Amino acid sequence: MILKFNKILLIISLLSIGLSITVEDLSNEITIDGISNELDYYDRILIDDDGNLLESPQDSRWDNPEYNDVKQIKVTWDLANLYLAVDACSYGNNVLLFIDIYDSYGIENMSQLNNLDDSATWRRSFSFYNLNPDFFVGTWDTNETPQFWKVEEGGTSRIEEIPEDIENDGMKTSATFDTNNLDGAMEIKIPFSVLSNNVNGLLNFNKIKLLAVITGPDDYNSGPDCAPDNLGGMAYDPSQMVILDNYVEITIDADNDSNPDIGINPRDQASYLEMPPIKPEALTVQNVIFQNGKTFSPILDGSIEFELDTNRASDFNVKVFDLNGKFIDSADNLDGFLHWRWDGKDQSDNLVPFGIYILCFIADSGEISHNEAIVVIK
Repeated sequence: MILKFNKILLIISLLSIGLSITVEDLSNEITIDGISNELDYYDRILIDDDGNLLESPQDSRWDNPEYNDVKQIKVTWDLANLYLAVDACSYGNNVLLFIDIYDSYGIENMSQLNNLDDSATWRRSFSFYNLNPDFFVGTWDTNETPQFWKVEEGGTSRIEEIPEDIENDGMKTSATFDTNNLDGAMEIKIPFSVLSNNVNGLLNFNKIKLLAVITGPDDYNSGPDCAPDNLGGMAYDPSQMVILDNYVEITIDADNDSNPDIGINPRDQASYLEMPPIKPEALTVQNVIFQNGKTFSPILDGSIEFELDTNRASDFNVKVFDLNGKFIDSADNLDGFLHWRWDGKDQSDNLVPFGIYILCFIADSGEISHNEAIVVIK
């Protein structure tokens, strides 16, 4: 009798959790209709363990911030499909959700996108750092059917639209953004077979990175808000290029069995490059440290070594120029960190004449460059 009673309590407990844990089949539980209420507390990703929002409801850089704002990202899955939602308000603008799975390729700069037929589509003034999305779903104010796009495998700019497949219970999207609707949402159901680029549905990845963005409606616009918060902030001017560099990462297959994990809370599987809320901080160079001074002799000293001190993480390239602006060579990166060496030679491996040379530190993100003068002596 006690055992039976405990079973009843367990069933009641699971029912009360709703979609807080992943189950084998959610097809009868989630309707892709642009209303994300079916997704429960543990499917809301931008919230901490104390229930505090990790996305400010009014942090948009544009006028009337609550009307151009990403409010929440929601995630869950079953054995066959990934379910995603973005709660937001889009006042005449676009909503995009980027999905990064594969490290070896993905979008680098949205302003360079091309459809597979070489027509321009979804070109926006965003470039990516720390992630390179392989897929994205996008919609615009009053559009009820978002578009789902994938990047050509191995590429960075050519994209292909994946159509809905309602007849076969496949990929489906919906949105309810309607100008001043503060409770709009974009939903998408994506079969794992689409994300894994195979027909059997087995996962060839363990984690996904997600980033949601509000963008201006026109080509080459950037946007006022993203979630999770961008490390360098967003733009007041929609024509300004923005570097998108933060993300939330969700572990879907922790046990590496090529199947999505079932019976877990999606929010418990979330981690961030930098956990929001974040106060935007422009990338700056704080110091360049030369180990043996800024003067050296390639013949006697062999090389000059230097390190870069920045206020937040970023990769840099270092190029060497003479005072006339002629490119000499690139410095050699050491150990994969912000530490370089230059041997005083040009691209042809010839020693340069004595004189003053300029080290140009260029951030891979495109945010800044910084120059330092050094002296080559005999």
